[in-house]
Amino acid sequence: MSILAEILVKDRWIRIANSKVQKSPEYSVEIADIISNHLNDYASFYGLSAEEIIKIYNNFTRQYSEHIRVFLSTGKYPFQNNIVPDLKRIDYDIVLILSVVLSIHRHRIFVELNKAAQQIKGNVLLIGIGSGVELNFLNSLNHDVHAYDISISDFIKKKYTGIELYETFFEGVSEKYSNIFAIELLEHLSRPIDFVKMSYDSLRHNGKFYFTTATNIPQIDHLYNFNDKKKWEQSLKDRGFDILVSEQIEHESIDSKLMASNTWYITKK
Repeated sequence: MSILAEILVKDRWIRIANSKVQKSPEYSVEIADIISNHLNDYASFYGLSAEEIIKIYNNFTRQYSEHIRVFLSTGKYPFQNNIVPDLKRIDYDIVLILSVVLSIHRHRIFVELNKAAQQIKGNVLLIGIGSGVELNFLNSLNHDVHAYDISISDFIKKKYTGIELYETFFEGVSEKYSNIFAIELLEHLSRPIDFVKMSYDSLRHNGKFYFTTATNIPQIDHLYNFNDKKKWEQSLKDRGFDILVSEQIEHESIDSKLMASNTWYITKK
């Protein structure tokens, strides 16, 4: 039995969440299998039990529910209320991995990522490695993949030995890439437009930049709210990008007033 299957047996609320994802129109068995295998590898590497993973995930969701409540009453993200993130890397990775099969919007993002990975040509730059889930899709097609993150776990270093890993903040590079991916990253930056400019400069002519933005998602480590789509997309055009795809992915939320969403973008230099 996979550790995901064990988790689903042991926790009713997690089982219900997974069932909703499976019933969604965009559900992909392929995505679910990849995530299950990645979770197995991750849990095995760090010696995590199903019970420990359940506790980590439920603690995070309770905390997030409180941040939603505060955001709805004040309009402020946690950092604006001087709440300092206290997230252990392993705990956050577990949440990121597990939520792909427990949240419809996260699952949908990875469906779009998988589609893109199947179609791209040329070399690839991933910025923001995190739990390593994205690398399952970009690395599986034997692309020339380079990846940046300010902190890369021992798990990533051991699992992805064929990928050029750079443990540093991305500030643009002289090497030019055909494809750049930044999935669920820009909302963690206080000035995401500066990052967009660096990404543009690191692309070849006609290269594509794939990324997501987050609107009304008051997560403890989010620094930017993309709540003015028209202004944001104009800033992309001002930096030289053509917008090929701008697809809003709404969240299923415990409070309809939140109106949370991600937007999946494909842009071209």
